Amino acid sequence: MIKILLTEIIGYILFLFFVYVEDPIAVAGVMAAFIVAVVFLKKKCGELVKDLEKAYADNLGQVGIIAVVLAVTMPFSLMGDAYWLQVLNFSILYAIMALGLNFMTGRAGMICLGYAAFIAIGAYTVGILTLKAGISFWLALPLAGLFASIFGVILGLPALRVKGHYLALVTIAFGLIVQQLLLNLENITGGTNGLINIPSPHFMGIDMGANLDFGFMSLSYQANFYYLCLLILAITTILIYRFSNSLFGLALNAMREDQLAAQCYGMNITRYKLLAFAIGAFFGGISGGLYAAMINFIAPENFGYSMSILVISMIILGGLDSIPGAIIGAFFLTIFPEKFRAFEDYRVMFYGIIIVLCLLFMREGLLPFKHRIFKPSIPKGEN
Repeated sequence: MIKILLTEIIGYILFLFFVYVEDPIAVAGVMAAFIVAVVFLKKKCGELVKDLEKAYADNLGQVGIIAVVLAVTMPFSLMGDAYWLQVLNFSILYAIMALGLNFMTGRAGMICLGYAAFIAIGAYTVGILTLKAGISFWLALPLAGLFASIFGVILGLPALRVKGHYLALVTIAFGLIVQQLLLNLENITGGTNGLINIPSPHFMGIDMGANLDFGFMSLSYQANFYYLCLLILAITTILIYRFSNSLFGLALNAMREDQLAAQCYGMNITRYKLLAFAIGAFFGGISGGLYAAMINFIAPENFGYSMSILVISMIILGGLDSIPGAIIGAFFLTIFPEKFRAFEDYRVMFYGIIIVLCLLFMREGLLPFKHRIFKPSIPKGEN
């Protein structure tokens, strides 16, 4: 328990250091030293790393409680800094996207390079329903996930006939089609101008677009969305974990490893593929709906191919089919580049380099997926 507490507090302190130190060279130096230390520990202190991994695996409840406490206090530690709260909000949204894509690509093995299309569908669903139809955000948000799931099934139908590189091309084409529809359906989507002044949600009479006042401290409105996004991330993580560790998740793994063998064992590949697409797309739609409500403005260029590349970079860096890996990858690739805004034009190239390096030297990612081990149960009274 002490080891878990210490490691999480160290991570918390390192993040605050990252925020408050302005010199990019100092930040890069500390990050490089941290990476070297992690690699050194893995190579030279294998037993310590294994003990720590076992402690985390055996005490998931305590790990979650400590993480929640640290996460809840983060806006206060940042002194209500609106900029970094917004960066954290984006990190959480990307973590939700990464979990959805990881379920589709990592768990089921279906490469999707047009994931931004599902995010766009969710964002425009919330934007249109709240702005033009006057529907409450709390009803529009689940509808955003539902509509994205429907489009996931629509994409899944032609994808049933292809796999591998051909499936990747189909998903890219789907993303381009959605973006063109958003540009040309001007009466509904606003065309190139997008949707402006999307209303902020209200909760129990409180406008989430207004500052959060605790009496002793006032936080910017980003804190409201921080806690909302954090709640949605927690729910998403629990649901993805339950899906992944069910027989359904095991069937998706079997399909990923060998579709022909899975079919020979009686698996309905069509149903499992469509369900995987629908579930992955659902969380993309939810994250898009949250994005639209938080930013109050959306346009087709916000959901381009580069967003899909960014999200897939996150799951490759964190580790395919690894739930904590997807979250860590999302936070790292959202927060770290903020200290290097001068190189913003090279971000897509940076993400491409991350993918290539991971595929060459670290195929399993930062937090590799742990294979499930099944042991036959022995009835009582038998040896």
